[in-house]
Amino acid sequence: MIDVRRAADRYQVEQPGITTWHCFAAGAYYDPDNVAFGRLVACDEHLVAPGAGFDEHPHAGTELVSWVLDGTLAHSDSAGRRHLIQPGSVQYQATGAGIRHAEFNASSLEPLHFVQLALLTDGGQADYRIAEPPLALSVGRFDVLKRCRATRVDGSLVHLFVGRGNFHLEGMDLAAGDAVRAIGPLEIDGDGDLLVVSVGA
Repeated sequence: MIDVRRAADRYQVEQPGITTWHCFAAGAYYDPDNVAFGRLVACDEHLVAPGAGFDEHPHAGTELVSWVLDGTLAHSDSAGRRHLIQPGSVQYQATGAGIRHAEFNASSLEPLHFVQLALLTDGGQADYRIAEPPLALSVGRFDVLKRCRATRVDGSLVHLFVGRGNFHLEGMDLAAGDAVRAIGPLEIDGDGDLLVVSVGA
């Protein structure tokens, strides 16, 4: 099974200083047929103007994975952490029973462009890491493919998201903003930033 979701078909939301494209139903855009893919419940692409961002808000029972494409993401949370995340590093948060955090564009001049994924968990302790991909999750695995030639991706459920560039899968061309939900294995070619999440059912 390979289900291609094109960039233009995503749900677009505007708020002051932020444009967001949702791959899954969110907010006013409720679609009972598009609420999750296995444990994955969000794949959101955010374009954040200089100085803008998301005020402190809660999360619980999820793992959040953030990948910065351009700019610098400023993170702060209720545990007292303050970090700057730049392209090439993954921000990982396990929210456990609950956390509060805020995310902003760290620059007063340059826009911030990042993708954030959310996966449902069975509980566990809160955790925070900044690392380079690949990254083991409690409910799956996250990776970013840059330049790949006939690269094999395995997994019972595989979600792909093209952050930038162009990729090719089973004779189909994928451009920035396109997503794929599939049952592995898959063979992929291309150049750019391809986010790969292997998730449990």
